[in-house]
Amino acid sequence: MSIFRFIHTADIHLGSFLHISGMEKHPKLKELSRKATYQAFENICNIAVENKAAFILISGDLYDREARSVRANRFFVDACRRLEKERIRVFVTAGNHDPAKEYKELFRLPDNVYVFSASEPELILVNDTGGEPIAAVSGQSYGERWERSPLHAHYPVSDADVFRIAMLHTQMETGRSNYIPASSADLSGRSGFDYWALGHIHQPQIIKEDKPVIAYSGAPQGRDFGEQGLKGCWLVEVEKIGGVSCFRANMKFQVTSPVIYHTFFIDIGCPELAEAESFDQLEAYLIEEAEKLEEKIRAEHSLVEGILVRWEIGGRGRLHFLFSEDIEGSQDEIRRLLRTSLGHRFPFVWTDSVILRTKDPAAEEVLVRHPMLKEYLDQIIMDIRQGEPARKSLISQLGQMWTQKADYEDMDEKRFFLDESTLENMLDEAVQLILNGLIEAGGRE
Repeated sequence: MSIFRFIHTADIHLGSFLHISGMEKHPKLKELSRKATYQAFENICNIAVENKAAFILISGDLYDREARSVRANRFFVDACRRLEKERIRVFVTAGNHDPAKEYKELFRLPDNVYVFSASEPELILVNDTGGEPIAAVSGQSYGERWERSPLHAHYPVSDADVFRIAMLHTQMETGRSNYIPASSADLSGRSGFDYWALGHIHQPQIIKEDKPVIAYSGAPQGRDFGEQGLKGCWLVEVEKIGGVSCFRANMKFQVTSPVIYHTFFIDIGCPELAEAESFDQLEAYLIEEAEKLEEKIRAEHSLVEGILVRWEIGGRGRLHFLFSEDIEGSQDEIRRLLRTSLGHRFPFVWTDSVILRTKDPAAEEVLVRHPMLKEYLDQIIMDIRQGEPARKSLISQLGQMWTQKADYEDMDEKRFFLDESTLENMLDEAVQLILNGLIEAGGRE
């Protein structure tokens, strides 16, 4: 039997802008860049009202320190006043982007909003509309930008027969962590809780499905290509399934993002493009792929207004020779063609960028003719992919501006993070340079 519903969200970063290339050339993009995080939170509120949720949990980073504004404060307060009329409570823990020392509301918060203290963990008992207790919510806010203490270790647990929730803004790293050291085992080992409502990681994921549920809601709106795909919140329906303290949480992901980021990976060697020799043929294929995605999104997710696309075009085929003489010019032309063809639909598909990484088809023949070379190159690449010493050696040779580990919340702008995608591209291009050199040398003989 269903007892109540609640919303789990986090990392709203209210008021921050989306990163969109060329938005001055599209009439709606600039406006959407500014309003998307507001719209995402409004969508969360609508879902709460439509589903008669008892409360909303915001597990850190309601605001973004760089985008904190009077408008963002006012928007949140007005939204919560609307929720108050529907008798929906709002629980907030401050995260690393809006720590308590910087958390200064410019307007009086309505009575249905509770912001957890940073000085000590707290427990709030939640009653239904009839005054009966249904849930207990424990939490503690960040006091500073970094919180290296295991705050969750001291969370109080209610002794009432209610659904017990713990809110935590953590990167789920053990040992030395700037964002609350914790692990799945740590949270599971804290007896008494039924649900850990996590924030900080911007991708939605369920780490543990039952007793206790451990879940990240992800950000309700992605802000760049590091946060791709549909974004949203968890709508959780709580059921009583047995005796004392026996509950089940049924979770349903609700899409809230008006804009999504998406990368298309295109292989020019695929059957549809293998014989293509012109921009027109490539453009027709790309438009067809974009329209398939657009139709799927329109049919399944009515709240999405636009799709921001990055095209990564690789593989071996005849089109390579069309691009190779002027890669930058080819990228610009493909981007222009796609923006013109797709930019004014609904939901619109806006080409943010085009990246060409195609290869000479003759390079494959070199590897076929020289299997020992292929084996040697494959072994080097495997060592770098899987072996820590080889990867560290590569990074040291690349120079001090590269690093193997990066803190996404506190990026060093003077250094580049060698993530998996960047590493793969580097290895691929290195092999291609070797093969191109052999092709040229062979052509001179």
